[in-house]
Amino acid sequence: MNLPTLCLIDRNLLVWIKFLICLVIFAFLSASAEVDEVDPTIVSAIQYQNMGLAYLEESQPLKAVTQFENLIGLLPNEAIGYANLAVAYFRLRQVDAAEKVIQRGITAVPLNSQLHFIYSEIYHFQGKSGQAVTELKEALRLKPDDLEVRYLLIRENLRDRRNTEAISKAIIDLRFLRELTPTNIVVLLKLSQALLLSDEDVEQVGQIGKELRILLSDIDSEKLKYLDEGMRQVEVEDIKGANRNFRIFENINKNSPRYQQGIGELITPILGHPIEEFDQRFKSRLVATQTKPIVVSFSQPVHHAMISRGQELTGLQIDYDHDGDLDNLTVFPDRIQMHRNDGNDSFLDVSDRTFSPSPDYGGQSVTSGDFDNDGDLDIIIASVSRGCLLLDNLRQGKLEVTHILSELKRPVAVDSADYDHDGALDICVTTKIDTQLYLNRGDGVFIKDLTLMSLGGMDVHFVDYDNDGHLDVWVVDKRRMSLFRNDGTSKFSDVSSLIPTFSSLDLPVKKTTEVTSQDNASGKSDWVDGQVEDYDNDGDLDLLVGTWDDRFLIQNEGGNQNGWLQIELEAVAEGNNKNNAYGLGSRVEIKAGDLYQMTYVEKLITDYSSEVDPNLDSPFRQRSFVHFGLGPIEQADVLRIVWTNGVPQNVISPRTNQRILEKQVLKGSCPFLYVFDGEKFQFKTDLLWRSALGMITSIGTVASSDSSRDYVLLGHKMKPRDGTYSIQITEELWETTYFDQVQLIAVDHPVGTQIFIDERFTPLPFPEFEVHAVREIRFPKSAIDHQGKDVSIALGEFDYKYAVEHKPGKFQGVVDQHFIELDLGDIEVSQKILLFLTGWVFPTDTSINVAISQNPSINPRFPYLQVKTDQGEWQTVIDLIGIPAGKNKTLVIDLTDKFLSGDRRLRIVTNMQVYWDRAFFTLGDHDVSMQVTRRHPNRADLHYLGFPKMYRPTPHAPHLYDYSQIDKKRRWRDLGGFYTRYGEVGELLQKSESMSVIMNAGDEITVEFDVDQFPTLKDGWIRSFILFSDGWVKDGDINTLASQRVEPLPFHGATSYPPENGEHFPDGPDYLRYRLEYNTRRVSHRLPRF
Repeated sequence: MNLPTLCLIDRNLLVWIKFLICLVIFAFLSASAEVDEVDPTIVSAIQYQNMGLAYLEESQPLKAVTQFENLIGLLPNEAIGYANLAVAYFRLRQVDAAEKVIQRGITAVPLNSQLHFIYSEIYHFQGKSGQAVTELKEALRLKPDDLEVRYLLIRENLRDRRNTEAISKAIIDLRFLRELTPTNIVVLLKLSQALLLSDEDVEQVGQIGKELRILLSDIDSEKLKYLDEGMRQVEVEDIKGANRNFRIFENINKNSPRYQQGIGELITPILGHPIEEFDQRFKSRLVATQTKPIVVSFSQPVHHAMISRGQELTGLQIDYDHDGDLDNLTVFPDRIQMHRNDGNDSFLDVSDRTFSPSPDYGGQSVTSGDFDNDGDLDIIIASVSRGCLLLDNLRQGKLEVTHILSELKRPVAVDSADYDHDGALDICVTTKIDTQLYLNRGDGVFIKDLTLMSLGGMDVHFVDYDNDGHLDVWVVDKRRMSLFRNDGTSKFSDVSSLIPTFSSLDLPVKKTTEVTSQDNASGKSDWVDGQVEDYDNDGDLDLLVGTWDDRFLIQNEGGNQNGWLQIELEAVAEGNNKNNAYGLGSRVEIKAGDLYQMTYVEKLITDYSSEVDPNLDSPFRQRSFVHFGLGPIEQADVLRIVWTNGVPQNVISPRTNQRILEKQVLKGSCPFLYVFDGEKFQFKTDLLWRSALGMITSIGTVASSDSSRDYVLLGHKMKPRDGTYSIQITEELWETTYFDQVQLIAVDHPVGTQIFIDERFTPLPFPEFEVHAVREIRFPKSAIDHQGKDVSIALGEFDYKYAVEHKPGKFQGVVDQHFIELDLGDIEVSQKILLFLTGWVFPTDTSINVAISQNPSINPRFPYLQVKTDQGEWQTVIDLIGIPAGKNKTLVIDLTDKFLSGDRRLRIVTNMQVYWDRAFFTLGDHDVSMQVTRRHPNRADLHYLGFPKMYRPTPHAPHLYDYSQIDKKRRWRDLGGFYTRYGEVGELLQKSESMSVIMNAGDEITVEFDVDQFPTLKDGWIRSFILFSDGWVKDGDINTLASQRVEPLPFHGATSYPPENGEHFPDGPDYLRYRLEYNTRRVSHRLPRF
């Protein structure tokens, strides 16, 4: 490895650096002092780290050595001191000293990727290329998204151009980098040459050449000729010549700004790579080492209950398809079965269509959670015969079965928890021969941490027995119980002596009539398992040991000396049904001081009440159970629940034993529109409601892939601002929006007249755009609802008071059948009659639709219109009138020739959750002069806004938003991929041609139309506005197709979404330029930091 020349910095700079460090520490002390006294160790650690880095920056590594040695003295279990001390010695060319320090660091923190990276640099300096590559591979295994490490491995693999295996590995890594940095010309050039060397997928080289041609269009034509010649040679299959020209093209561009920018994205050209920031959990680890353990003991076991067990080994209640109800996974020794809850008290065996490939074996133990951190529930099964199985949730009711941890021999039991406080579910596996801890890398790949003991067990559980906030491990076997205490730094000590020595097979059994059937097992003669719960409700966790026939209780004595928090989750049952009643499968996180913890709600416990409520069928009550130890902290600061439908909910200062009710949150709908009224921006409505990419309908089909072509009425209250009509289009919900075109339509008309447009949603085709100018509106003679109640006043004006304010049904969006009946009075029906209905609809979402599609007894019906026949019967004359396309929209319904008798009554009937706010009609043609002007945006700027405050003006009104109150924090697990970069995007909104502005949650487009491009308003006239927008919306609902990522991009003419049958986004030069120049803002599919 070449040693770069270290830059020398002006010595006077150190004075300024020291001054800035003092300011940082002072600010840290000031901020922390408001909460609690600052640990002087933390303050000193920050000072040593900052001063050491400052000395490294100004090329004084000898002075940095002292700082980092002091840092190791303070934090001997943290990687940061060892890494940076090794870098300091390395820059002093004291390579042997650097190697010894890095070895000490890897011994203390073996799973820190940066330590292995630095070790690889040392090996390179020593000329030990093989060892260097080994350390690079280990660094990449521990941190696969490290671009620099991956690129250095690529360079190693490309050194020998005849080594086909190494070239193939380089291609895999280069493709990975291309996904992350698609406009990096270094990656593109290296990948094209590697593909040519391997003669693999040469067609892709042509595509890469086109991308390079666009990215480097501004360079000298004399240089471009080598790229052009290389692409020509690819076409004629002159692979050798093409490779030569691509290499020449790269070499002559290495000094160009674009190439150097690409290198800068991949590597940092310095000697030794220090760790610049502390691990975010280091404070909690430090506090743990300084906190004296409490004294805890466990009681002698006592008989607790008799058990009725079936033949199956274990079962798991889990909402694997995320439709809001609990399904049943049953694991037998020889098979696995999934029974889907269809929501009508029936369960259907869907094993054949769920597991892929279908397993012909079973297991003994099961645990669940989101192991790969992609937002859905996965499952791990321990199988003595087959090892550990990961059932990765592919969504839409599919689980992919893969073998993991192949090195494990005969695993018996598994449990999952986040024992290292990094937000990822780790696992503990006990086998026939040992018990192992595995850390989750964060993506569902598990890395062996340590062997707890060289003895196996029959069951294993994470349990915070001393409530210090750090998860300990309890291993259960027939003749021993083992307990290992986590000291807070993920180091475990054997404290098995706390549990009385006994054999569960020799324990006395009391005769009792109490029987529980919550557990299952096989191997009747020698089976034993464990369970953890706070049986006596005293704040610490007790242990329950079960044999085939009986369960024994071992009570925790003293664990409640430390603080603790227990909560119960309860989902909204009526009018929502997005989550199972107990919140099983929800992710729960807390922060208490510097301590972060996370768990998944995986089990229910059963409470027994001796005072039987006569209204209950049983004195037993099942509930979810979540327990956190808090250590010396008495009160948690904040708790976050991520429900199984993906919606996060924060609870400030949660109380112990608190039942937390799900807050009904709108997670997906459409982008919002705000208009300037002369004083401030006001919420107006939502847009693009007609297009819902990838949505599953209530009958199980996929929604149309057509764009929205949306017209919404803004009215006459929008006012100019600084010579422009300015609107704000925001994306605030859990979705990605693709805006393809925006136009502002001005409709000038005489004062005293009004204009309306049809803003309804119907299945294709959408209603044609037409402006209805009205001189006179008429109200029905009478209006009643389905219960005969007079609703004339409610329908008289737009005021958020509705004709029918629904009682919640089982599902959001579906209620009992209802109607409004309007009597138009004595009117002549030979003329044109138009009915105008204004209201809003509370829609279902994909997951609710999936649940409805499984339950044929629930059938949402679009509103339809009935009139009276001569025989006095109601007859449907319009089978589908549509619904309001979102919030506060108007339907225009043509009643001409629809009446079948002299009775002028009509009914609008539906069981959808539609709220009708206003109803009127017009007669005849209204001869109103209008001047209609369409204009494209003059400017449009995409930027981050945040989230305006949500409110509801009345209990049944739609969710509205206050633009004056903005929360800047990110809120959702964003769809991953490349969004449109911030800045001017007006070019993309001029035409509907599939080159969309791609918006993420929290984004806003300010769209401006110059006033002077509209005609002067005539005297006695008024100007109303209509906004046309075209595009698509894709929400993040777990069951929406392709809901984890931005791509595939939608396009006009697609017959399905995601595209099928060879359809794909256009790949012409203009579209390629659009993607490379505009869509460069990468967002990860991760929860926002808590």
